[in-house]
Amino acid sequence: MLRLLAEVQHRAIKMIEEFSGQFIKIKNYCQEHSLISQRTVVIVALSGGIDSIYLLYFFIWLQQRNVYQLELVAAHLNHQIREEADRDQTFVEKLCSELNVPLFVKKVDIPVLAEQRQKGEEEAGRFARYAFFAELAEKIQKEQSYVGHDIKVALGHHQDDLAESVVLNIGRGTGLAGLSTLRIKENYLIRPLLCISKQEIQELVAEQNWQWVEDHTNQSDLYLRNRIRNHLLPVWSETVGYDIKPVIARMAYNLNEAEDALLWTKNKIFPECQIEETILALKKVKRLPRALFKQVIDQWIQSKIPDKILSYSQFEQLWQIVHGEHGNKLIDIGDGIGIKRYKSRLILLLE
Repeated sequence: MLRLLAEVQHRAIKMIEEFSGQFIKIKNYCQEHSLISQRTVVIVALSGGIDSIYLLYFFIWLQQRNVYQLELVAAHLNHQIREEADRDQTFVEKLCSELNVPLFVKKVDIPVLAEQRQKGEEEAGRFARYAFFAELAEKIQKEQSYVGHDIKVALGHHQDDLAESVVLNIGRGTGLAGLSTLRIKENYLIRPLLCISKQEIQELVAEQNWQWVEDHTNQSDLYLRNRIRNHLLPVWSETVGYDIKPVIARMAYNLNEAEDALLWTKNKIFPECQIEETILALKKVKRLPRALFKQVIDQWIQSKIPDKILSYSQFEQLWQIVHGEHGNKLIDIGDGIGIKRYKSRLILLLE
C-alpha cells in the first residue's frame, strides 16, 4: 500500500528545483554520516511547523533525484495541549493529501499522560512522540514489501536547536552526554538538518512560499528553552561579536566523538571488570579514570535496573568508597538498592 502511494506521489509532484545548494548540502551531510542506505523508508516527523515542512520538502526533493530507493511517509502526533492542535492536524492532513505523501496520525492527551507519569507536559510529549515513532517503524518494518529496507525516522532538529539544548543542559549541570546531545543518528532516528541554521530554513521557506503552522508558545518566555533562544543566545552573540550558535554546535559535534570513544573503551573494559552480574572486581574499577569509572558503573547498574541513574552526590560517595583505605562500606542509592564494598569486590545489592 505504501509503495503504491509513493509511486503516485512521484508522478504527481513536479520536480523541485535545486534551491541555491541548501538541499545539496544536506544530501552530502546525509551521505557523509550514512544516514540513509540505498533502500530506505523515511518517516518524516511532521508537526506542521516550519522546520518539519522544510524537512518534508527536502526528502521529496531527494526522492525525485533517485539518489536512493527512497520511500517516504509522514507521522503527526496530535498532542491535544494547545487549542490549535486540531488545526495543526488538519493542516498536515491537507498538505500530505496534496503532495500524495502517506500520513499516519495519532492523538494522545499529553496533559493526562503527564499526570499519569508525574512529569511535565514537555517530557510527556517527548515520550509520546518517540513511542509513536517506534510503533510506526515496527509496523512498517513488518510490511512484506519492505523486508530488507532500513526504516528511519527523520527529525527536524537544526543547528540552533542543538546549541539551545547544549546551553539548557549546561544549566542543569550535565555531564558529557548532555553536552553531546541531539546526535546526528541514534538507532533509527536521524537528524539531517543539524548542518543548517534556523535562518537558512526560514529564508528558503519564505522564498518558496511554503506554508506552515506557527506554535505561539515558541515565543513565550514561560519556557526556559525559549528564554535561552530569545534572550541569552542573542546577548551572548552580541557580546562576543559573532553568532555563537554554530560554535556551540561544533563543540557538541566534537564531544559526540569524545563520547563515542569513551563508550567504545567502556565496552572493551566492562567485561574485564565484571566477576558476576552483580559483582565487580574492586582492584580493576579502582584503576579506571573517573569518566570511564562512571560509564562502567552506569552500565553495571542499568544492566539490572534499566532506568536507574546515580545522582551526582551518589556517584561522589561511591567514588570515595572505592578509593578509600578501608573496605566493607555500603551506599544506599535509593529504590531499595545498595552498593557495597566488601574485601576485593564491589557488590550490587537488590531487593
